[in-house]
Amino acid sequence: MNPSCNLFIVGPTGAGKTSIGRRLAGHYGLSFVDLDQEVEQHCGVDVNTVFEIEGEAGFRLRESALLDALSRHAGVLLATGAGAVLAAANRQWLAERGFVVWLQASIEQQLERLTRPAPSAAGRARSPCAAGGDGRRARADLPRACRPRRTRPTWRRQRRQRTLHRPGRPALATCRHSFALSSAMSKPALHSIHVALGLRSYPVWIGAGLLADRTRWRPLLRGRHALVISNTTVAPLYLPRIEAGLEGLHWSSFLLDDGEAHKSFANVGRALDALGQLGATRDACVIALGGGVVGDLAGFSAACWMRGIDFIQMPTTLLAMVDSSVGGKTGVNLPVGKNLAGAFHQPRAVIADLDTLATLPAREYRAGLAEVVKGAAIGDEAFFAWLEQHADALAARDVDAVLEAIARKVLYKAGVVARDETEQGERALLNFGHTFGHALETAGHYTTLLHGEGVAIGMLLAAQLSERLGMSEPSDTARLQRLLQRLGLPVAIPPGMDARQLLELMRLDKKNSAGQLRLILWRGISRAEIVGGVAEVQVLATLDAAIADARPVD
Repeated sequence: MNPSCNLFIVGPTGAGKTSIGRRLAGHYGLSFVDLDQEVEQHCGVDVNTVFEIEGEAGFRLRESALLDALSRHAGVLLATGAGAVLAAANRQWLAERGFVVWLQASIEQQLERLTRPAPSAAGRARSPCAAGGDGRRARADLPRACRPRRTRPTWRRQRRQRTLHRPGRPALATCRHSFALSSAMSKPALHSIHVALGLRSYPVWIGAGLLADRTRWRPLLRGRHALVISNTTVAPLYLPRIEAGLEGLHWSSFLLDDGEAHKSFANVGRALDALGQLGATRDACVIALGGGVVGDLAGFSAACWMRGIDFIQMPTTLLAMVDSSVGGKTGVNLPVGKNLAGAFHQPRAVIADLDTLATLPAREYRAGLAEVVKGAAIGDEAFFAWLEQHADALAARDVDAVLEAIARKVLYKAGVVARDETEQGERALLNFGHTFGHALETAGHYTTLLHGEGVAIGMLLAAQLSERLGMSEPSDTARLQRLLQRLGLPVAIPPGMDARQLLELMRLDKKNSAGQLRLILWRGISRAEIVGGVAEVQVLATLDAAIADARPVD
């Protein structure tokens, strides 16, 4: 691994590792990881509870396992717990895999921070080192991991470690200054978003020139074999950009024809044959270079080969960048419906190179904006208002606006996925408009509408159904329709489609339960919810009305 991709912040409890780490991660474009929070995510309880149940020894074992796994990622800023550096193995991993900063604080500073009033019940649990009452008790209870040392351990004298303690100078400024002086890191012009899934956590990098930046993604390839899955449109444009990063590996490429119709079991079989011909072992990696079709099929192929191997998403369409590449949903279409066969299989990383949008056709670009709107419509009213304010800039592909829109949508989805990876609850909200949209795509044999176009029409149909059921106001439906139209997206059901055929296709949707329709509807902008047992007569009436409105007037 190239250690220059990572920064690790260590030090005593109360030194400010988490607060400074978050700000530095944004400054340098790294994925921020708080090791204690990862332990909590992995165990499902707070750190204090882990200590109470398993003792410090049990906690340290879990901490070390996660530290080993997370420090293998590239582009990570990881803030450890105070006691993580007590284990020799942990110290070795940190020294070998990144630039280590020891953030030092006086005992007075630690005590002042540790004895502040605890956060609200909804906030994060206090560190075990902070447990206890007044300052005297906290000071007496500080374990040796939390106490500043007067001697410098040998591992802190190595070339890639640095102690930061500048009296009279703000810690963040000191840390930035020290880090900037080192040759180990430079500030990349990108957004970095962390998908927090414990051992399956990964970064989403969004910026320009990332495909050619092999120092960022090559360390993620653990073995000697790699298969690049792309299509006949994308590969001639962007496969040469990643070839240099594959030097020294035994690799090959498998190309699909372009289009949703080629996301099939037959092509999964061909991809698996390509892995077999490559001699791919369990440490091989599949690289998905393309849009949503390529990413879904490549991820499903990786999930199937030897019951699961690594894969990396390199999305080249806006829709794939903001939606399908993040979250680990993989699969293929069947003649009776879209995405009915698949698996949850998380990527090692998502590399979203904005340069690839320069060659994206206007229609596909607009289709990607539908997924951006969806994220705002279901759970972020402020983002929806931002989209309304910047609709013209987004339609014109203003670089700053596009980057902001992608980052905000990915950040929202990353949070949802971290809380509900396998769609047992909240994540189902991300299917707003998809039950209608998938039916429209299937009825058009995956050639009439692009996926994003189907989602745009589907969202409006879901809003109209919500209004019909008395859940939302007409003003919300109108506001959604205006935004979609300003972004150049279709809002009408294509000519020739039949309401009863669409309803029949909707009955096959994966979200349905006990033979009843289960739809994602809303009570207005940012207030989506799962609604079961929706009466088919109401759905049919919504579809009939939409088809009638779409007919040209004689």
